Amino acid sequence: MEQSIKTLQKRLATVFYTCAHGFNVFADYFINHWLGIITIILGGALFFAILTPLLAYAGYEPMAGIMFRSFHLICDQIPSHSFFICGHQIGICARCLAIYTSLFIFSLAFRKYRTKISPLDWKLFILLLLPMALDGGTQLFGWRQSFNELRLFTGALFGLGIFWFTLPRVQNAVDESKAIELALRARIQA
Repeated sequence: MEQSIKTLQKRLATVFYTCAHGFNVFADYFINHWLGIITIILGGALFFAILTPLLAYAGYEPMAGIMFRSFHLICDQIPSHSFFICGHQIGICARCLAIYTSLFIFSLAFRKYRTKISPLDWKLFILLLLPMALDGGTQLFGWRQSFNELRLFTGALFGLGIFWFTLPRVQNAVDESKAIELALRARIQA
């Protein structure tokens, strides 16, 4: 009986060690490649949003329909708020198109200039978010009707504000965590 308990303890310790090691490998990979992962996700979303109407036009309606419906998770897809390619609606509305495009472009720029871009002050951050809040809010309450060009402009400002405020702070946190990890490894090896 005591032997089986010790065997079970060893197996559980092995499982826990393997899980912890796997989590550490995943966390290390994510910390080292977080910006690339975000950029790929944003680029993929934009690619498939624009591919959707092209597939529909080419006659691949079932596939285009599935893709179009899947974008409803991240966008309301109101036809009057959207652009059309070849007579078919893009997978995301004009505002979301501008937000995701500006997020994608800023993530590409941040990859190159991450050491030169400092975090955006919160007052400027609010200032960049305000146009979209006013545009969307006044339309929501029925005070006026927005138009796609304004949705593009306010969405692009919103995306710029979100990433300029967020990405440098995330990069600072990643740099700090790497420095702490190096210090801990040096202390362990000493």
